[in-house]
Amino acid sequence: MILAGLGLVLWIVSVSNANFLAMGPLGLVTVLGWAYFSGLALVVIGFAMELMRTQLRERRLIVFVLLFILYIFATACAVEPTAALTDSWLHAGFVQYIYVHGHVLNGFDSRFSWPGGFSLGAVLASFAGQPNVIGFLRWFPPVIEVLYLAPMLVITRFSGVNRRAGWFAVALFYVTNWIYQDYFSPQALNYLFFLVVLAAVLARLQPKWRARTWSARLRVPAWVSAWRVKLFGDHSDGYEAVPVWGSQSTLALLALLVLICLASAMSHQLTPYALCLALGACLVTRRLSRPELGAVAGLLAIGWLSLGASNFWFGHLTSIFGSVGKISTTIGSNVTSRVTGSAGHLFVVELRILLTAGLYLLAGVGVLRRRPNTRTLEALAAAPFLLLAAQNYGGEGLLRVVLFGLPFTSLLAASAIIPNTTVRVRPRRRLGWFTRHSYPIMLSTVAIVVFGFSLATSIVRGGNDAYESFSIDELSAVNYTYAHLRPSQVVGTISSYVPFGSHGLGSIKFFDAASEASSPTVHLMQRALAKSHPTWLILSKSQEAWGEIVMGFPPGWEAGLESFLVNHGYQISAGWATATVLRYAPGA
Repeated sequence: MILAGLGLVLWIVSVSNANFLAMGPLGLVTVLGWAYFSGLALVVIGFAMELMRTQLRERRLIVFVLLFILYIFATACAVEPTAALTDSWLHAGFVQYIYVHGHVLNGFDSRFSWPGGFSLGAVLASFAGQPNVIGFLRWFPPVIEVLYLAPMLVITRFSGVNRRAGWFAVALFYVTNWIYQDYFSPQALNYLFFLVVLAAVLARLQPKWRARTWSARLRVPAWVSAWRVKLFGDHSDGYEAVPVWGSQSTLALLALLVLICLASAMSHQLTPYALCLALGACLVTRRLSRPELGAVAGLLAIGWLSLGASNFWFGHLTSIFGSVGKISTTIGSNVTSRVTGSAGHLFVVELRILLTAGLYLLAGVGVLRRRPNTRTLEALAAAPFLLLAAQNYGGEGLLRVVLFGLPFTSLLAASAIIPNTTVRVRPRRRLGWFTRHSYPIMLSTVAIVVFGFSLATSIVRGGNDAYESFSIDELSAVNYTYAHLRPSQVVGTISSYVPFGSHGLGSIKFFDAASEASSPTVHLMQRALAKSHPTWLILSKSQEAWGEIVMGFPPGWEAGLESFLVNHGYQISAGWATATVLRYAPGA
């Protein structure tokens, strides 16, 4: 625990000395000093030593996993003065509208067709006595990640791997989760639903041997039986999912799971279908003995889409079914279209691809090394990829697919290094050099893998923070605009990277200059602003960083744009160190 304490102290030193305003093109990692990386290394070493002990001390392992969550998910929250991502502020606006009006705003945004998560947020704000949920935005990511820990521990315990590999998988789940989907959003809540349902299914139904040899009864050829055993293990001959709880407990659990499936169907567009695929994978691999739960989950998802979300799909069926079967187009919108921008941005994007590829490569090795009674993990890791052939979720579809499979990919990756069902770390007999040195080899391997993934995730997870995070000045500029905005006036921005949307949902007219051009340039945005001349215009550090990092604009381009606007009818209404508010007042 000394290493854990030192790691915590170094994290505090790191975030205390980090200067948010000095953030460079690589994002958050550019303001984290030596203390962060030294502390992370100490936490990794401490975790590896605890994992390789002959007798596992699980309470201490939980402490190290919580430290991983602190380093990976709470660092940005501690360094950055406000909540990151425009969507988190917009979601706060959705919650605020329901809180004030008691109903959704039909026709405003497709996300309002799945209002369950926003309604829950309104209930939470009312219960906490808060006028809005803005106070929850900043620290939401580490809180929701801690909530993921309980179902993850259940999944690893009943997944068929040994306890040591299960704890290793939990660490990999967190240190490889660079996909920023844990901000204040319905998908973060629904991912918790996803994990809870699968954890309950795996815990209640466990594979038990039943004397039944269908291969002998059907007299299949010997080579068929041999390949079946190689591919699927012994479960096809006699392993079946058997309930281990009583009937009353089972009925209560099923009622709770149906309620969770209903909540998921009402609050997110994609998660219910990923859950149906996961339950189908459990059914095919005989970790789910009956199909009723999957059928109910699918019926609820389709029923809500047909009835509750009718405002979304009416007249927009192409948006739902237009990409069915167009896998190459979907992959292009998810991968190739993102590999653009400055050298720093390209480095971050390519490192994300390499990190994910490395995890799947390690998982592939785990598939070959482990000898399970059931291939449920492989099926659960592969099932989300079926969403690519049927979904139309924009450029984030592939990210969600990787995220849905991450718990099971992590377990397979852990099995590549610790493949046995039972593990004795210190063997009694010493028969060779490798056997004599198995403990330091395993310790070094675990430490190198975890540190490599955690270092890469620290870089790429905060790689966009230079333009996706906001300063106090930018928030002050937005609040100033809210205070001076009048009906029928239009608020303009250069891009969407502004903490805007938490107030006045549906009543404020918004103009985004970058969205007016398919390939925005400074000249095209100048023309769009000169033509539309929104009443209020916000210039900020985040938007300037977006132009330089993502679009490749020259340094200082926003200052030139400000001069152009001042010469075309705008005047500076208020200014801060990292934000400026201009007002259109020709002839003033």
